[in-house]
Amino acid sequence: MRHAPIRWAGLLVASGALLLGACASNEAATPSPTPIATATLAATGTATAGIETVREADLSDIALIGPIIDHFGGGEIEPARTTYADLTDDGVEEAVIFVESGGTQGDLGIAVLHVQDGVASVLGYVNGSGRVELVLPEAGGGTIVSREGIWAPGDAECCPSQLRERFYEWDGTAFVVTVDQVIDNPDR
Repeated sequence: MRHAPIRWAGLLVASGALLLGACASNEAATPSPTPIATATLAATGTATAGIETVREADLSDIALIGPIIDHFGGGEIEPARTTYADLTDDGVEEAVIFVESGGTQGDLGIAVLHVQDGVASVLGYVNGSGRVELVLPEAGGGTIVSREGIWAPGDAECCPSQLRERFYEWDGTAFVVTVDQVIDNPDR
């Protein structure tokens, strides 16, 4: 069964306050050149409590997905795109939640959920801008790859000349960048 994307564009008061604060800032509102990879454990609402596996997490639970959407400053979650894999190589699956812009910006990043003491919570975030994907080896673990366009003068909006490619892996406490490179865009 396919669910409609869950959309939240500035509906929460906290998001509105953050947006107003950003508008008042003298700094340009551009994405950070270095994605932030943090390991944040946060309790969630009661709809996700008392579960044994991350597959039982309710991806329509506002208490669970609201902070994820807030982290990225908006966007939407397509539940059908959620992937389950053992990214931390501990023998227990995590849920990889892709947050999409809902427009031409592509993916905003991912949140990785896990279950601890019967509660689903965010294990970490990987911010991206463009395309974010998950590469799973057969042996366990996994790599999160983000690709962000780099436009040269004269490039069409659809077709950047190059891509900044970052590979993230779990280091035991956070998703950290293991490779950061610029490559020619193979789709151009």
